[in-house]
Amino acid sequence: MTKREIIKSVIKGSISDMAPHSDIAPHSGTAPHSGTTRHSDLASHSGTAPYFIDLTMAGKRDVAAYYDIDISAVNRTLGNYLLFLKFTEPEDFVPEKLGKDIFKDEFGVVWDFGKGIEIGDWSLVDHPIKNLEPGDYVFPDGKGKGRFTDAEQTANENPDCFNLLQMVGIFDTAWHTTGMEDMLMGMALDAKFTEKMFDQALEYNHNIIEQTPDFIDGIRFIEDWGDQKGLIMGADYWRRFLKPCLKTMYDACRKKGFSVFIHSCGNITELFPDIIDMGVEVVDPIQPEVMDLEFIKREYGKHIVLFGGIGSQSTLPLGTPRTVLDEARQRLDLLSSGGKYIFGPSGAIPTDTPIENIVTLIDFCKSIG
Repeated sequence: MTKREIIKSVIKGSISDMAPHSDIAPHSGTAPHSGTTRHSDLASHSGTAPYFIDLTMAGKRDVAAYYDIDISAVNRTLGNYLLFLKFTEPEDFVPEKLGKDIFKDEFGVVWDFGKGIEIGDWSLVDHPIKNLEPGDYVFPDGKGKGRFTDAEQTANENPDCFNLLQMVGIFDTAWHTTGMEDMLMGMALDAKFTEKMFDQALEYNHNIIEQTPDFIDGIRFIEDWGDQKGLIMGADYWRRFLKPCLKTMYDACRKKGFSVFIHSCGNITELFPDIIDMGVEVVDPIQPEVMDLEFIKREYGKHIVLFGGIGSQSTLPLGTPRTVLDEARQRLDLLSSGGKYIFGPSGAIPTDTPIENIVTLIDFCKSIG
């Protein structure tokens, strides 16, 4: 089976017996000799446990340096089962440059793409809607030619993977235009404003979905509803304002034949019955620092694929190769039981993670997949 076929089988629940881990040792962090890459030595390991290792740009540079390869070869070295793809602004749109590394996007949102982009931090500088007063502001409609040109080229270069389009979700798309504080204030105090923002964000995403080409296998909607303690906006406001729009968006995705993935950081445990009811098929990153993974697997693991689970706030940046390996084995044993699991870190591995911890995780992934 190809990696694409394995992911599709995991989503369908037709793979229930994932391969056990191989007996590997924690890594010392010593780089391989020039011309030798340890990942090639591990390629002979067989298994059916799919995985995805998410790295920041700085992390990719560290891995490239460790293996003495070009950064363009990092994804092939990792051997990920998922291929993250992005759509772009339309070909006739030119972002307005406002300063060094500072640009205004098609929403009129201003971003600083300076050093922060290396560590996965895209700093929002300014937003077009102030004080809950949209005035004559209108969202872009999402239409336009050329949005998938780069994604198609990348997909053609990686024909074995499950092609997963990354799309910012409704909540984050809306608050990028208003600012987080005003969006939350609107949810609490101004229903008309909130509904207008979410409806326009839905229309934009719906039009992108309608244009999405057939080489895409699934869409991963990226938005953060949670923090370390629970939901940012509370379950009542989430169900009142967001759930109806999300249901429409997920339905449009499935109607086109795409699998529905969602990403939300934080503790979103109380929303699992809702997202399962709405037809979400895969959820990440299931953070072990804030969620009870045994409870989630027991209660919901038969109905939705869990993706992630290795501590990106704890074990990976703060642990040792031994603790990384121990946690990886424990998470695989727990979450792969009965299938419906994609192994990986709970979010992009932080930039300050020791290289020996990253390499230990890569070795482990190679041994199971």
